Amino acid sequence: MASRRLMSLVIVFSIGAGADAVTYSGGAEYTAGSGDNEATIAVDFDLGNYFLFTYRWDGDATGWDALSAIELAGALVVEATDFGEWGMFVDDLDYPDGLEYDYGEGINTGWAYCVGDNESWSLSPQGVSFYFLSDGEWNSWVWTNYDESWMPVRGPGEQPIPEPGTLALLGLGMFVLRKRLKW
Repeated sequence: MASRRLMSLVIVFSIGAGADAVTYSGGAEYTAGSGDNEATIAVDFDLGNYFLFTYRWDGDATGWDALSAIELAGALVVEATDFGEWGMFVDDLDYPDGLEYDYGEGINTGWAYCVGDNESWSLSPQGVSFYFLSDGEWNSWVWTNYDESWMPVRGPGEQPIPEPGTLALLGLGMFVLRKRLKW
């Protein structure tokens, strides 16, 4: 009975802990650009496997300006497709020790571009080439799977959602554990 109460407490605490909390913490890997304005760019491979970068500029700057400058200044590799008047599309981001979560075959995956203040986030209303940065803003590139309507399933700092086979194995494990503990 005590084990059941403890498990319930852990589940409730885990759900409540993420509400209105800082998503990313720690120092930047490096800074790119110069100027009076500053934005933080997160590249989020999965929970706990993210890297922060600082971008500085004067005047107007887009999310693409930030990614390009960060790539030129260090080890971040940005693979993108230029669609002309439609702007840049980020195909992939690579960084040493950055490992993309494996969602399994047949699942649509890619990078989602989110904007916010490191406590609340939304999907960017424009593509990276057309999104103008604000001083003090945060951007997050999140490796995620997409649902059938092409909406990202995972947001900044959230746990990756495993493919169905993994969920089935997790369920089977919980069933065996329940039988063993005689809940």
